[in-house]
Amino acid sequence: MGDNEELRRILVRVASEAAAYLRDIACTEPKLSESVSGETVVVDILAENYIIGALKEELGSVRIVTEERGVLGSGELTVIVDPLDGSKNYLNCISWASVSIAAVPTGGTITEALAGVVAPIFYGDPISFARGIGCFRGNARLTKISPPEKFVYVYIDHPEAAKKVASLVASLGGGYKVRSLGSAALEIAYTGIGRGTAFVDLRSKLRNVDIAAAAGIVRECGGAIIDERGNSVNTPVDRVHSAGNIIAIPEKEIASSIIQALRFDGESD
Repeated sequence: MGDNEELRRILVRVASEAAAYLRDIACTEPKLSESVSGETVVVDILAENYIIGALKEELGSVRIVTEERGVLGSGELTVIVDPLDGSKNYLNCISWASVSIAAVPTGGTITEALAGVVAPIFYGDPISFARGIGCFRGNARLTKISPPEKFVYVYIDHPEAAKKVASLVASLGGGYKVRSLGSAALEIAYTGIGRGTAFVDLRSKLRNVDIAAAAGIVRECGGAIIDERGNSVNTPVDRVHSAGNIIAIPEKEIASSIIQALRFDGESD
């Protein structure tokens, strides 16, 4: 499977090239938003085809788990791909979307990811990690994460969850801002490098393809990816799986206070 740093470089290269391709065709043709099946549209397939071709060229025999096509190929390494995270933003010419790729030993889970990258399509450097080596913004290894910005990135879809988030923000003290920008992978990755105090998704809609790379970034930067009960998120990557509720924090020390703030009276572990 090779060196984790070399693997990181390969994934950064593939994701950055895919992001550039998507940037070049953004807002150019109405057919990009035409439905293929379900929520899949033409641009999803174009991006996925581009990434699959590049991964095969760079890595040879590899197992690929993708958002649109499921499982392709075989090999000792599984690469899990979200070709376009934030597709609604992208199709509406809103410049917050990303390409997300992570590599995991075949048969493993997202906690065993060897390398990964979240590459913004429109603006900013790719954020990446190599297991045991560190996390990176562009080509720069991040040796010290600054105190987190007072942003809480939030995704919810029912009133009870809104009350929990309000409880969380109140518990943090003054000056915090709530954001929901439309590319979960980017927001988790930015949380990992200290550009947010927490990412909270209480919809149980995110899948392993959505979070594998970003979760690795958070962990390698020294943070944690947990569920609403404080358990580590350890989703398999043999196929596309739901990852459940997701909380990302850049500082492990605040995990218990985050979980407590999200718990209503009467709830218990």
